[in-house]
Amino acid sequence: MNLSGSVYNAEKKYLNLLEDFFARTWGETVLWSHDIDHHRRVWQFARELLATVSGFSASNPQISPEQLIVACYLHDLGMSADPGADHGILSSHLCKRFLDENNLSESQFAETLSAIENHDNKEIPYASSQNQILKILTAADDLDAFGFIGIYRYYEVYLARGVPPCEIGHMISRNAGLRFTNFKAAFGPFRELISRHTERYLILDEFYKLYNTQLSERNNVSETGGDFPDVLNLFSEIIAGKRTADEISYFKTKHQYNSLTDWYISGFISALRDN
Repeated sequence: MNLSGSVYNAEKKYLNLLEDFFARTWGETVLWSHDIDHHRRVWQFARELLATVSGFSASNPQISPEQLIVACYLHDLGMSADPGADHGILSSHLCKRFLDENNLSESQFAETLSAIENHDNKEIPYASSQNQILKILTAADDLDAFGFIGIYRYYEVYLARGVPPCEIGHMISRNAGLRFTNFKAAFGPFRELISRHTERYLILDEFYKLYNTQLSERNNVSETGGDFPDVLNLFSEIIAGKRTADEISYFKTKHQYNSLTDWYISGFISALRDN
C-alpha cells in the first residue's frame, strides 16, 4: 500500500477515537495554545513531512502512520493536568490509557509512547534518532511553534509555567532557535520544505527580537508605547480573562494601537482563521 493509502487508513481507523478521547480527557481545561486544534495541526504537519520524505519513509517500515497519528493527537494531552516541561511523561501515561480502552498493545505502540514522553526535549537533536515516530512528531510539533500562531502559543504556555513577562522573550528566542536548528538538521536536504518553514520561523524570531529590544527601553513591562510589548499585553488580557483568541477584536475597542501593532494583530487573527 502506498503512503497516502496508509495515511487514509490510519485516519479512518483512529481519528474519531482520538478526537473523542482527547475531548473527554481535556475536559474544561483552558489552554488554547495546546488544545485539540494544536494537535490537529501537528498531525497535518506530520502528514506534510511524511509526504516530503515519502521515498525515505517508503523504504523504512518503522514509520507507521497508525503510530504517528496517535502520537500527534496525544503528545500534549498531559497539559490538561500539568503544563510544565515534564508533561510528556503524563501524556505517555494517558496514551497507555487510550491504548487500553481500545484493546491495543503497548508493545505495538512502543515507539509512540517513547516519542510522546520525549518529544519536548529541545536540547537533544532528533536528526539522528532511531525512533522515526519521535523524529516526525518532534519536527511537526516544532513547526506549529512558528508563525503568528507561534507568537501566541509560546507566550501562553510560558505564562502558564510562571515565567515573568520580562524574561519570556529571551526564553522563547532561545527555545525557538533550538527547534529551528534541529528541524534544519533533520530535513536539510528538502530545500523547499526548509524554505517554506524558514519564513514562518522568521515571523516568530523577528517579533520576539523586536519585543526584547522595545521592552528593554521601558521602565516596566506594563508600560505602553511599543508595538510588540503592546501585542503581548493584549494577549495577557485574553489569557487572564480566559477569553478565546478570536475575541481580540473586543480588546481592540478598549486600546489605542498604532498601525504596526494593528498589522500584527490582524495578521494573528488571519493566521488563526487559516488554521
